[in-house]
Amino acid sequence: MDWRLLKAATSGDVPSLKQLLALDGPGVLLGITPQGNTCLHIASIQGHEEFCKNILTVDHSPALALLSTINKDGETPLLTAVARGCAPLLAAVLLRRCRDQQLMQTILKQDRRGCNALHHAIHIGYTKLALELIEGEPAMSKTVDERNESPLFNAARRNFTEVSHKLLEILDSADCGPLGVHVLHAALAIHGDEELDTLIKGTIVGGGVILHTHKSLINKTTKE
Repeated sequence: MDWRLLKAATSGDVPSLKQLLALDGPGVLLGITPQGNTCLHIASIQGHEEFCKNILTVDHSPALALLSTINKDGETPLLTAVARGCAPLLAAVLLRRCRDQQLMQTILKQDRRGCNALHHAIHIGYTKLALELIEGEPAMSKTVDERNESPLFNAARRNFTEVSHKLLEILDSADCGPLGVHVLHAALAIHGDEELDTLIKGTIVGGGVILHTHKSLINKTTKE
């Protein structure tokens, strides 16, 4: 990667970016670091929203290539923006750009730990972004990470009711957690009978995912 581009991306220096583009053209944006990061990765790590927007909208921008490039951590710029926990608004911008470019596989990408952007959004607590990710690509709900944790399991564990209910509306949304436990186990163990009852009712009313858990948990709530 050109050192001038690296410096501009790190600091979010839009005027320097425009000057570099005027001198070398948009092809300069395709340079990568030894870690496999593009200028879009680097600006995403730093949370430089305006810099990223300029990269993606410049004339003849290699936007598709930049959005799709995977670094050595297995991260696209979208994954990087969410996982680093500093740029939820930027992540939403990148999500929309991926949708505009019909980059569904880029949106679904998992990092080397098996997490997709939805896993990270829920883990960090970006509930608004999580809802937008679910709306933008419902198939993200089917993925489990290396610990066998689904987005639904993590949402229930964090007591993110709105996110949990949105995931329950997806027919084949994954519901598993680590060591053979499931989302209803998490709801009962961490939040008690009230949250368990809410999740079960949400499943029935929404007509969505059927949770593969022990019947004793469901029977317990039904009897009460």
